[in-house]
Amino acid sequence: MARSRAKNILIIGAGPTQIGRDTESEAAAVQIIKNFAETDRNLFYVTSDANSVIPRLDVDVKFIEAELTVNSLIQILRENEIDVILPVAGNTVALQLSEQLNESGILKELNVRTMGVTTTTIHNINNPELMNRVLKHIKEPTIPTTVVENVTDALRFAKRVGFPVLIKPIASLTKTNRIKCDNEHQLMEMLESAFKVSITNQVAVEKSVVGYKEIEMIVIRDAEGSKLLINGGENFNPIGVHSGDSIIFSPTQTLTDVEFQSLRTAALKIAEILKIKGVCHVQFALDPTDGKHFITRINPFFDRSSAFAARATGYPIANVVAKILMGQNLREIKLSGVQRHDSLALIEPVMDHIAVRFPTWSFASFKNNANQQLNTRMKSTGSVMAFGRSAEEALQKAIRSVDSTTAAEQAALDESQLSEAQLINVLIHPRAGEVYYLLEAIRRGYTVDELAKMTHIDAFYFYKLRHLVKLERRLRDNRFDMAALQEAKYFGFGDTQIAHLWQVRSDEVRDFRIKKAHVFATYKGVEPTAGEFPYLTNTYYSTFEDEDEAVRTTGKKILVLGTANSQVGTNSAAEYTTFQTIQRCQKLGYKVILINNNPNALTLIPGLADKIYLEPLTVENCLNIIHQEKPDKIIAQGKWEIVTQLVLRNVQVEQLPVSRTTRSENIEADYMGVISSINGSINLFGVVGIDEDNMFIPIEVSEALKVKVDPLIKNANQHIINNGIYSVIIKENMHQLQIVSVVPLAVQDLPFLSFAFDQDFAGIITEITLNGSSKIENHPIIQGDYRYSHVYPYTQFCLKKPQNPPFSLAIGAEFQSIK
Repeated sequence: MARSRAKNILIIGAGPTQIGRDTESEAAAVQIIKNFAETDRNLFYVTSDANSVIPRLDVDVKFIEAELTVNSLIQILRENEIDVILPVAGNTVALQLSEQLNESGILKELNVRTMGVTTTTIHNINNPELMNRVLKHIKEPTIPTTVVENVTDALRFAKRVGFPVLIKPIASLTKTNRIKCDNEHQLMEMLESAFKVSITNQVAVEKSVVGYKEIEMIVIRDAEGSKLLINGGENFNPIGVHSGDSIIFSPTQTLTDVEFQSLRTAALKIAEILKIKGVCHVQFALDPTDGKHFITRINPFFDRSSAFAARATGYPIANVVAKILMGQNLREIKLSGVQRHDSLALIEPVMDHIAVRFPTWSFASFKNNANQQLNTRMKSTGSVMAFGRSAEEALQKAIRSVDSTTAAEQAALDESQLSEAQLINVLIHPRAGEVYYLLEAIRRGYTVDELAKMTHIDAFYFYKLRHLVKLERRLRDNRFDMAALQEAKYFGFGDTQIAHLWQVRSDEVRDFRIKKAHVFATYKGVEPTAGEFPYLTNTYYSTFEDEDEAVRTTGKKILVLGTANSQVGTNSAAEYTTFQTIQRCQKLGYKVILINNNPNALTLIPGLADKIYLEPLTVENCLNIIHQEKPDKIIAQGKWEIVTQLVLRNVQVEQLPVSRTTRSENIEADYMGVISSINGSINLFGVVGIDEDNMFIPIEVSEALKVKVDPLIKNANQHIINNGIYSVIIKENMHQLQIVSVVPLAVQDLPFLSFAFDQDFAGIITEITLNGSSKIENHPIIQGDYRYSHVYPYTQFCLKKPQNPPFSLAIGAEFQSIK
């Protein structure tokens, strides 16, 4: 625990959403802040994420919008007399900044400590050579690694250990992954750029373990040294494919008990030697031939794997860690759902289901120009998760979690049209949507052994895929057969998939399933004791067994359709909007039922929604939940395909009047006014300026400008049909202002404008949608030396960023200083 004098705590955020980082860090920060707010500490949260929900939390925390650099943090430390910094909610960004702050000497000068992880541990983790010394001390095997400062030493090391080798810059200026080099030419080429992005001009070079199994362990440790394993996960792909681009199964599927216990012991030893106070994610490379392992990564912070572990097990990791950071120990922390007084947080979760995390891509949005081959550079923009009673069911639900648009993005190639040579090439060199090609190979008669040899994927998974193909064939050969239908539903086939095999409409399958076969979805609770103790859970998933554990919610209730997987154009802004929508619905007296299956989702934090269904956002699943819960209203953002399909089935959905993409793109404009229009009454919240880069800068409306803007705003009604919040795009021409367009407020812009105008625009829009009106209060524009900029994934896709990229291809948004 930090010293008792610690009053001012600075929580360092992770910055804007980008490939490799969704809203999991912010979700952890929200839970930590809510727990810390119950103490007498002064909380500060700093981030450059313009989509952060922290400014709208109903707790006492000072939100600081700033670029995440050492210089800006030093200024914050001095101005706010910070005693402690907390980096564990800020991913690798916060960890590296903490390291740089320590090296600058400012932490010692100001007598500032780190919380959750020590500066020594941070230093060791950021330097592979030092980390190897720590691992050798606890007798853990280490991958041959060295840190070099020139090409000659790197080549000498590579020749000694043998190619392939992996390289990674030390203290990188940007987020980087290990890069595989198969020969001297590749090594020399990659080293050039690696040295450039290293602050210390150093690069770590290590022997490659490509082809080994990749296993992940999530552990927790408290201040007195009590430790427990929260979850173990197994990557579908071997080492060589970034874990963010691989399907992950939990619990582990192919490990022997000896292997599992060996990795568990190693993970707990690491948390102990590093003196972790909180969560620690350890990744392993496991040799499939002899069971020996290497440690490949240690993350002593909240990341996508710890977020998935919390969802998969039902164990409230962030809330427990927050209490550990506040000074409590595991034996003192109660899990709120457990109905026995002696069942405290010191309980290792047990799962009675299979959970799958499935990556999703957005290549089609970029006209499939990006290289879709999977390697150590992460390319997926998001993921979905699915739960089932078997690996087959969970995998099938994950596959159909991906809507039709994204399915096309995942498989740019039509696997059924590939020649044998093309298919073999895809099998040997994995690419996005790999599972579709593997299923096609099985359909063509490839054996389990052949596929395991070509892909280095464990044969276990090919037996599961082969089982699914057998079920496909049985369905195709037995149209409208009750037994075939029942078996297919048990193993995760959706009505739409069955309809495709039967060559009928999905509604026909649903009618047959319900009215004749009497096959209904039932729901199982997600909780960490697997029924060992009575546990009150509010989180469920569907399956097709007899017992139903979900009880219909009573009272006035509303079903909120969540964001599902993150894609370009929405991502964290959509999560922000849904988060605020849920809170406003509750203030209006509704119990909120949420359907969402994004494992990194901010909206899945414990205690936000009254009930959660971790389900694919498909017509079938929505209809099943609507039948289960009988909600008074259903609410969603914008006109998705799912909403259209539900409306066609006579389901009334209240659609928030917001744009799902962005304001009018690539049009010349100088200002944007934000107004509300309620029953013909117009209210101007304020005006923002638009500079030459289409970046927004909050401005005070001068009297001269106000005189010009007011008449335009009064005339905006002629462009508006429905009540809501609107953007009025304005251009100045020869000192005269004119309206270019009036459009519903864009989801992408909503978080920043809510911050700039000190408004809950998502909440106002929600209330207008449900009640027809909302009380409007104007607040002064928040002044600051910053601007709002979109973040794009062009760099991660190895694509050249165009001069004026469309806003709809952004993946996040950030504050930028204009000094």
